[in-house]
Amino acid sequence: MIVTRADGGVTRIGPITAPREAGAIHASLTRATTIPEKASASAEIVRFNSAEQHLPLLDAEVETVLELMDDTEQGVEAPFPNLWDRLVAQHGLTVADALMRVALAAGREGHRPPAHRAAPRPSRSRADERFEHALREVLLGHVGPGGISPAALDDTLTSIRHLAEAWARSRPLHAPGS
Repeated sequence: MIVTRADGGVTRIGPITAPREAGAIHASLTRATTIPEKASASAEIVRFNSAEQHLPLLDAEVETVLELMDDTEQGVEAPFPNLWDRLVAQHGLTVADALMRVALAAGREGHRPPAHRAAPRPSRSRADERFEHALREVLLGHVGPGGISPAALDDTLTSIRHLAEAWARSRPLHAPGS
């Protein structure tokens, strides 16, 4: 798979040995979206060229996510298709979400990246971005043939965010174990 971003950057993924898997990854990476970086990218299925550098397919393992989460070329802050996009493309939204949740929890419970990598940024902002990204994709997946405008989608996300914040403020804080 070759993904070309609007800035001309190219990401190669592979090898992908099963045509059906290549088709599913392609469909996910090219699905309609309002995320500018993803919307402006293109992807094509091509014959694997071992002379070119490729990002490998990802295991659906928490250890893989922890290892790559802060990687500048593949992590969650990397350009499209980043770790999140690749997990969703290969394993689906449900599996990707579960893996990221467990990895974030492990990070908060003491996982330390190796010394040669930079310290991770606060997980709250990444979690918020991933949640909004996933929510956008879910909403777009449930829109009828008429579609939804980017403005309407942004308004819907803003409303959901406000509802979630109001709900969080209304919940009493409990000490662990209480």
